[in-house]
Amino acid sequence: MQTIALVDYGLANIRSVYNALECFRVNIVIAENGQQLREADKIVLPGVGSFDAGMRGIRSRGHEEVLSELVLRGDTPFLGICLGLQFLFEGSEEGEAAGLGWLPGKCAKFPTGPSHPIVPHMGWNDIEPVNGGRLLSELHPPLTFYFVHSYYAPANADVPLAATCEHGLTFCAAVERDNIMATQFHPEKSQLAGLKLLETFLTKL
Repeated sequence: MQTIALVDYGLANIRSVYNALECFRVNIVIAENGQQLREADKIVLPGVGSFDAGMRGIRSRGHEEVLSELVLRGDTPFLGICLGLQFLFEGSEEGEAAGLGWLPGKCAKFPTGPSHPIVPHMGWNDIEPVNGGRLLSELHPPLTFYFVHSYYAPANADVPLAATCEHGLTFCAAVERDNIMATQFHPEKSQLAGLKLLETFLTKL
C-alpha cells in the first residue's frame, strides 16, 4: 500500500483532503515537518490561507528543503492544490514572501470593479485542458471543478499548463511538468470529477 504525505504547514485544509484520500486504498501521513515527507511515495500540498503565512509555515517546518530534494530534484510525484499551486511560482501580489520558485512568474489578484467578475472567484467553473497532460487524461469534457481564490497564476507560454479557466481573464487552472502537478481548483470539493482526478494521481502517475 502506497503512502501519501499531506504537507501540514499550519494553515492548510488538511481534513477535507484527508477525507477525500480515504476513499482510496492508501496510507495517509500528515507531515508536520519536512523529514516526515521522506516516508511518502507521493506528496500532496493543500493550500488555504495567505501566501506569505503559508510560505512561512513551509519554511519554518523544514518542508521547503525536503520538497526540493524529493520532488524538484527527485522523482516523487507531487500534487499541489489551490494555494499549493501558487506556492510553486516565484511569488504573489498577495504578499512579499518568495515562493518555491519551481515555476516562472508571479501570481496576481483578479481585477475588481463594475466591469469585472466578482472576486473571489468562488464556485463551479469549467476548465479547458491543454497540452495533453496525464492528470486529466481519465476525465471527459465538460470538466467542471470547484474554485475558491482571489489570486491566480499566469497562463503564458513559460508555464507548463495542463488546463486553463476563465474568470474575466484566462488563468492557469492546472500545471503539469514531469512528476510535478498542481490544480488551482479543489478536487476534494469537486465531487466525482475531483475523485477521479485524485484516483488518476494515486494510481496512474
